[in-house]
Amino acid sequence: MKKFLYQYLKDRMGYYLFVILISMMFLVTFFLYDLPIMAFKDGLLFVVFILLIWEVIDMRQTYKKHQALHQLINQETIDNQLYQNVTVGNGLIEEDYQTLLKKISDDNQRLEHELSSEQRKLLDYYGMWSHQIKTPLAALQVLIETDPTATTKIKNEISTIDGYLSMMLHYLKMTNLQDDLVLKSVALEDVVKKVIKKYRMFFIQKELSVTLESFQKEIVTDEKWLVFILEQIVFNSIKYTKTGGISIYLSGETLIIQDSGIGILPQDLPRIFESGYTGFNGRQHQKATGLGLHMSQNVANQLGINLEIESEVGKGTSVFITFSQYESTYD
Repeated sequence: MKKFLYQYLKDRMGYYLFVILISMMFLVTFFLYDLPIMAFKDGLLFVVFILLIWEVIDMRQTYKKHQALHQLINQETIDNQLYQNVTVGNGLIEEDYQTLLKKISDDNQRLEHELSSEQRKLLDYYGMWSHQIKTPLAALQVLIETDPTATTKIKNEISTIDGYLSMMLHYLKMTNLQDDLVLKSVALEDVVKKVIKKYRMFFIQKELSVTLESFQKEIVTDEKWLVFILEQIVFNSIKYTKTGGISIYLSGETLIIQDSGIGILPQDLPRIFESGYTGFNGRQHQKATGLGLHMSQNVANQLGINLEIESEVGKGTSVFITFSQYESTYD
C-alpha cells in the first residue's frame, strides 16, 4: 500500500503543481487589485476540500484497478476469460489500451489454438507413420526368414523405410518451409533422372518399364523440395501399377508423369490432396498415409508449381506439373 501511495502521489505531482500555480496566480491578482485576502482564503479552502474528496475517490478507484491488474500479473498463466472481464477505466486512452490488449489476448488465443491444432496433426502423423513403418519392417523379417537371397526385395524394403523417414523429416521442416528454401537454377531432366535412379530397383522388382523423353529445361526452384514432390508422385505410380510402366515427358511448360496403374475413382479425385485422405485405393492396399500428395501440394504452392491429376479406373493416372513461376526455358 505504501508503495502504491508513493507512486500515486508521484504520478499526480504535475497536477498538484498546476493547482498550486493557479492558486498563486489568484493570490497575486487579489494582491494587485487590493481585494480582501479573506475571500481568497475561503475560496482556497473550499477548493482544497473538494479536491481532497476527489483525490480520495480517485485514489480508491485507481487502487482497485491496480489490484485487479496485479492479480493477473501474479498468475503463472493468464486466464484469457478473466482478462477479458477486467475493466481498468472509461477514459478514451484507457479504452484504446484495453482494446489493444484485448486484441493481443485474442491473438494469443488464436495462436494457442493453432499450436494445439499443429500438435494434433503431428501426433496423427506420427501415429500413421509408426503404423506405416511396421509394414516394410515386417516384410524384411519375413524375407530374411524365408528367402535370405532376396537381395532386391530387401533393398526395396529398406528404401521404403528410408522414404518414410525422409517424409517425416520433410513434414517437420514444412512448419518453416520459407526458411528452408534455397532457390537456384536446376536442369529439370537431371532432377527427374535422379528420382528414377532412386527407384530403379522397384521398377526391376515389379518388372515395370520407365520411359523418359529427353528434354532441355532450366527452372529456378529448390532442388531438394522438387525432388521430394517428384518422389511422392513416382513412388505412388510404382505402388499402384501392376503391369506396364511409367512415362515421363515435357509438354510445353508442363512435366507429365503418366502410369498404366489401377487408376483413381472419380469420387476420390477432388479430395486427393487432402491431409490423411487415402481414398479407396489406399484403404484397399493399406499402403498409403494420405500425406505424400498433401505435402507435395503445399510445397508446390510455395514454389509456384501447379499440380493437377487426371485418372481413369483400370487405365492409369496422369500427373501434370506446371512450372508457372521462377522459370527460364532453353530450346
